[in-house]
Amino acid sequence: MRVKFLNFIEKHNLVHFGDRVLLAVSGGIDSMVMLNLFHGSGVRFSVAHCNFTLRGHESDGDQEFVSQICQTMGVELFVKRFDTNAYARGNRISIQVAARELRFAWFKELCVQNGFTSVAIAHNRNDVAETMLINLCRGTGLKGLTGMSPKSNTIIRPLLFASRIEIEAYAKENGIAHREDSTNASVEYARNRIRHNVIPQLEMVNPGVVNNLYSTSLFMGQAWEEIGAKLISLRDRIRKTHDEEILYSIPLLAKEPLRQLFLLEELTALGFSPGRIVDIEQSLFAQPGKSFLSKGYRLVRDREYLVVSPLIPQDEVCLQIDMDTQSIDFPINLTFSIEDAEDNTDFPRSPGIGVFDLHALKFPLTLRNWKQGDWFIPLGMSGKKKISDLLTDLKIPLHRKEKIYVMESDNQIIWVVGYRIDNRFRVKPSTTRRFTATMD
Repeated sequence: MRVKFLNFIEKHNLVHFGDRVLLAVSGGIDSMVMLNLFHGSGVRFSVAHCNFTLRGHESDGDQEFVSQICQTMGVELFVKRFDTNAYARGNRISIQVAARELRFAWFKELCVQNGFTSVAIAHNRNDVAETMLINLCRGTGLKGLTGMSPKSNTIIRPLLFASRIEIEAYAKENGIAHREDSTNASVEYARNRIRHNVIPQLEMVNPGVVNNLYSTSLFMGQAWEEIGAKLISLRDRIRKTHDEEILYSIPLLAKEPLRQLFLLEELTALGFSPGRIVDIEQSLFAQPGKSFLSKGYRLVRDREYLVVSPLIPQDEVCLQIDMDTQSIDFPINLTFSIEDAEDNTDFPRSPGIGVFDLHALKFPLTLRNWKQGDWFIPLGMSGKKKISDLLTDLKIPLHRKEKIYVMESDNQIIWVVGYRIDNRFRVKPSTTRRFTATMD
């Protein structure tokens, strides 16, 4: 196995003469075998151990075990304790994601401070197979089937030549001590369910399934290099951004043979399932107005674009504006002023500026979300008009309608903010003082 290890490193150019490698060692069987293989290989290395403090005395036992092994070997050791639970809560992420973020940020810090050229992670072929199956179940697109690369920037995976069975056999033959993580036996996590329940069943169909999945991941990686370049070129032509929105040109997408694959790779990263993406692709040839939701985003089939925007819960806004209020910065930026009306023909006229007859207003004014059934009398008209009809006439996209507010005086709408004022509150020749609200 040591020969295979050195050949794999040479084949994939994982380590060069003069490199200094940081080994991520948890104390489990994979990382302890990796430590054994590096020891005596001639490669300069040190060890980093993360104590995520998730398993109480068991986590501390792992730390003590790795410390004793490194002391016996005479290997430099770096140890760090993390409050993983607190980090996960503070960032609203899972424990698994939190642990990954914490350890890789620390590894990067160690590399910068100590001159390590790479970080070795003890992933093996079973890890690749498990990752492919997880991604296949989640529908992560073509890129998710490329598995793990032997080298990704400064991360190297020198055990990808070996299966878990081979690693266990080598550890037994060479008397390599290791720790067992009790949570690895639990099927609470998706990876463990794949490891303990799914792969054994697949091995009954084909004993070589792990190696076959690993080989397939390499082929998919080669295919992705070619297809990925085409999709990047397609993105440059079809996609643009505006503030927090992502816009995809419908006319260009509709003519693109790779449109479904393009949407799959773009939208799975935003939480849309493959089945939902098929529906989105079909909407390109339907009438505008349909919307699709993922956990964190809304996609709207508008007239010319597919518009993707963050799905932010819209709290009901009801804000009072007193006569002496000078400005507000929530939910939108507005400034207010009162002035004498010396010339009622000379004042700003813009959808973003509302100018009113001060004496027609009753304070405090109210700023709130518009709602179905709201009506006003648009400037220059004598009849009522529903706000919903105004927004339709103005061709306001569905995802932007939710961010429109109205200003009221005594329960009467005086301004659809940013669009049209009410005729009843306009500045008239008899107006002596004006109230102006300006969008910043």
